[in-house]
Amino acid sequence: MGLWVRLPPEDGEEVLCVKTGAVLVPGTELALVGGILVLTNRRLYHGPLDTRLLGQWLARFVDAAGPAGGGELIDLFVNWTNKARTVPLSSVSSVTAIRTSSMRVTTLDGKHRVFGVAADWKAPVWSRRNPPHRDEMRAAVLRAVEAARRQ
Repeated sequence: MGLWVRLPPEDGEEVLCVKTGAVLVPGTELALVGGILVLTNRRLYHGPLDTRLLGQWLARFVDAAGPAGGGELIDLFVNWTNKARTVPLSSVSSVTAIRTSSMRVTTLDGKHRVFGVAADWKAPVWSRRNPPHRDEMRAAVLRAVEAARRQ
């Protein structure tokens, strides 16, 4: 078990760029779920910090000592936070840098997802070290989307 939730590679998939990343609370730069942002030649995904083992332990403890159904609620929350969020490159219409450490990925159906990109896991969202990492990931996503369209 690794530190981050990683998706198994698809046939012919290669990793192009990996950055410290997060899924953000809408309208803010606050991390809803922290982790890594992985760009492959087919998709962009957020791999959250893997808290499944801790969640299982906590759910057992709450089942034994806490209110009825508390363990189930913890299991639901842990399963939700440990889900990798994926955007296929074939569905990306634009990638826009917003705020200090965020980028908005908009898909062809008009939906969007905002990802945070940080210099490292200790960098606060306002750090001046974040924008170059965000810009590097954005440029890599745009190149990968263009390459995916040519295939």
